[in-house]
Amino acid sequence: MADETSPKDSDYWEVATKIFQFNEVGSKEFQSSKFLVEVLKSRGFVVREKYLNIPTAFRAEKIVGTGKPTIGFLAEYDALPGIGHACGHNLIASSAVFSAIRATEKISDGTIVVFGTPDEEGTGEWAGSKAIMAERGAFRGIDLVLGSHPGDGWNVGSQSLAVQDFEITFRGRAAHEAADPDTGRSALDAAILTYNAVGMMRQHVRRDVNFVMHGIIKEGGTASNVTPEKAVLTYGIRATDVGYLDQIVKRFMKIVEGCTMATETTYSIRRIGPMFTTTKPNKTLSNWIMGNIRSRGINCPAFEETFKDIPRGSTDFANVSQVVPALEVGFQIADEGTPWHSRESLEAATSRRAKEALSVIIDVLSDTAREFSVNRKFREDIERDFRNG
Repeated sequence: MADETSPKDSDYWEVATKIFQFNEVGSKEFQSSKFLVEVLKSRGFVVREKYLNIPTAFRAEKIVGTGKPTIGFLAEYDALPGIGHACGHNLIASSAVFSAIRATEKISDGTIVVFGTPDEEGTGEWAGSKAIMAERGAFRGIDLVLGSHPGDGWNVGSQSLAVQDFEITFRGRAAHEAADPDTGRSALDAAILTYNAVGMMRQHVRRDVNFVMHGIIKEGGTASNVTPEKAVLTYGIRATDVGYLDQIVKRFMKIVEGCTMATETTYSIRRIGPMFTTTKPNKTLSNWIMGNIRSRGINCPAFEETFKDIPRGSTDFANVSQVVPALEVGFQIADEGTPWHSRESLEAATSRRAKEALSVIIDVLSDTAREFSVNRKFREDIERDFRNG
């Protein structure tokens, strides 16, 4: 897109392309956030920047008619470190902005809100901002939240893994490994012992909760002849049962403590970002959107089929779904089986297929907003599913 294009003249594909080019990692999406704000302001939205004191978050609002009901759209715009928009958040940003714009053109009554939600990938200070925003009350007074996510197929809601990330710092005592080895206490030994003990724990966990645990040695010393006085591990712990996840975290803490006792070292643990919970389903909303997608000749599995699949990831969208009726719709931009966060998915994020799918998802989401605004029974059924979910 040429730099001279004004925000008001920008279309959905120009916005997706521009965000792709900005290529900003989580919590540092300053150009992306500013550009999206300018586009929304040019279409008559009133915008609050640095929303909830999050530097690259925003809330944009436009009232139509009576202003009831209130429908929110979620925009993501962070890229992955080193590989760019291989998760397609450039498309999510455009989808949210233009679904909201078109919704204001399709409804006669309602308030349309776009939430700019930074750092879904969890790489910076405001990792998992949707979870933070949900906790801070951002979605109070919102009747429905709609989101989207590109992938290798169409779907109307899938389960997600709850996840909590940790950073563990071990402290030992430096010494010359040849001259004074008896005085040293290795932080790296504590880290490796912990890493191996966690691996042994994996075989003694429940199978029905889709347990996943992954970690790296982030730091392990600076010279081979110096006892490492500092070592750092980072871990992610995931499961589809939040209560069981808490139990695993407690076992993990015991492992860390035991390994430091064994190596005569010390440790500190900090949580990296908020915990992402599991997604709360909404059958009424999912089935209506499925019907809309299928009416366009697109194959979209039934909600019940998709939701029972083994979850493949985690998202802060799940935290939103726990406080307000919400759905994140998957749209296809790549062949089935394409690995995500890969060079293949990066290429797909700016493909012709992505452009066509993005146009469809914008229509689907704005149609959903229109139906929600005019159909009282639809609203009541969605609210009932939310309460009983």
